[in-house]
Amino acid sequence: MRRLAAILLLAVTGVARADPWPVTLTDQAAERGARADLVLPMPCGGAMAFQKVTVPVDAADPLADRRLLLGQASDLASYSDGLRTAFLRGAFAGNKGESHYYIARYEMIVGQWRALHGDCLDPNRRDRVAKGGLSWFDAVDAARRYSEWLLNHARDRLPSSDGQPGFVRLPTEEEWEFAARGGARVDAARFAEKVYFDEGEMRDHALYQAPGSGRGRLGAVGLRRPNPLGLYDIYGNAEELVLGPFRLNAGGRLHGQAGGVVTRGGSVLSTAEDLYSARRTEYPANDRDGVPMRLDTFGVRLVIAAPVVTSDAALTRIRAAWQARNRGGIPGAAADPDQLLTDLIAAETDPRRKLGLSAVLVELRRARDRAQTARLQSARSTLLSGAMFVGALRANARAIEAKAANIRMLVELQRAGGRSEMLDRQVQAHLREIGELRAQRTTYLLSYRAALEALAGQADDYERDTTHDVLDEELELSRQVELRANFRRFWEGLSRFAQKPDMGARALLELALEQVGAARARRGSSLCFLTLSGLSGGLGSEGCSHLFPAVWPALCHAWSRISMRN
Repeated sequence: MRRLAAILLLAVTGVARADPWPVTLTDQAAERGARADLVLPMPCGGAMAFQKVTVPVDAADPLADRRLLLGQASDLASYSDGLRTAFLRGAFAGNKGESHYYIARYEMIVGQWRALHGDCLDPNRRDRVAKGGLSWFDAVDAARRYSEWLLNHARDRLPSSDGQPGFVRLPTEEEWEFAARGGARVDAARFAEKVYFDEGEMRDHALYQAPGSGRGRLGAVGLRRPNPLGLYDIYGNAEELVLGPFRLNAGGRLHGQAGGVVTRGGSVLSTAEDLYSARRTEYPANDRDGVPMRLDTFGVRLVIAAPVVTSDAALTRIRAAWQARNRGGIPGAAADPDQLLTDLIAAETDPRRKLGLSAVLVELRRARDRAQTARLQSARSTLLSGAMFVGALRANARAIEAKAANIRMLVELQRAGGRSEMLDRQVQAHLREIGELRAQRTTYLLSYRAALEALAGQADDYERDTTHDVLDEELELSRQVELRANFRRFWEGLSRFAQKPDMGARALLELALEQVGAARARRGSSLCFLTLSGLSGGLGSEGCSHLFPAVWPALCHAWSRISMRN
């Protein structure tokens, strides 16, 4: 009777219980000081925690999306889990112009499932366990129920896009895998790894088939280590149903035949070898009796999304961006030659010829889109390379500075203690090393100039600026502080190089080493240290020649060159 009364009360009021659930049921990690990015209410006083997944793109361009390489190189399951190209964009725009979406921090638990179905009995320990035994249709219906409840009782708590509130649904495979790997919080090398962690063992991150682990039964969520985005139980526990049907991997793209339902992440019945970010499993949507396929391990992790076309204004922006991309490629670009083909199609009266010309136009536009994607990837690679060369040149300058300090110390030792063959040899060794460093610097400068020339003279302003904004956001999110600093130095130097592309080697080196500040001043003083008039204590060329008879001519020659070029 209590259960029936609770269900009837929920049907009438929509909110059957006002007492909030304890945090151990809604966001266990918050007890350890790591609060979720977003917590939305549920019926019966419940709640669901979500994490923000940033997808660095130019959110101002409605057609901009992020190219991803998903899957895993594998001979055993390449037909399913193999590498493939995919594209992703978040439904919501952030303050910095990036896009993002939200994904549940935990798998749906028993208590949340009960609340969505009107069972508002007091929560208990069992309610922390991941909800299993779902069919794909059950999961979709749960998302529908939750969306309806939120839109009726907590609309203002939902993230919105262009004034349109979001809704809850199952994740796409791209959304699930991007988040599972750590999203933009990890660098490209870490993102491509088989599993998201590089410390600890699988038992630290997952509940799976192993002694002392899952024992074949679903467990409480949030007890093991999270992934870099703060998501728990990505591997193991419940295998998570996703939105789209299964498709084979056909040589790096999804095959045209749509199949059964897909789960991701493996389950408590999986071995450690079967748990990895690219793992995909297909099941029939219905069993042999026609009943929706339900397994004890089938669970769900929801996402918050929004419509693509949120308003008339959004539709206008989409149309304008599409027209710009297909007529001129990008804003500010020259008119595209395919306008001639468009005019020919409009003037053509023969239906068959018109159809043929239209097909050619479609292929032309597809080729342009592929070319633009390639250009953006090239600009990204060149920007990263330029940042690396700036870092290499700065490290090279510090190394030369260190050698200068060593030679300075040897001069002082010789002056204080008299001539020493051992100190002579040390000076010679430092001079050889300085010569090697200068040779390295020459190579770095050539590569640095090539990167500057490629971006200043060849890359389109729009593509270059868009790539910069996305890459800067990506480096910030992945906390690559030093690389981001060098990236910004390279970007600032790029505008100056564009104004004077005939810079000599010395000016180019100064461009890379700018913002060193006090270090530049120290470098300048050290470079003058061993000039004939710059030795401390009034020690002139005769004194140095006496202290270093074997190396003094080479020393003076080397320092004169270094002073001129460094």
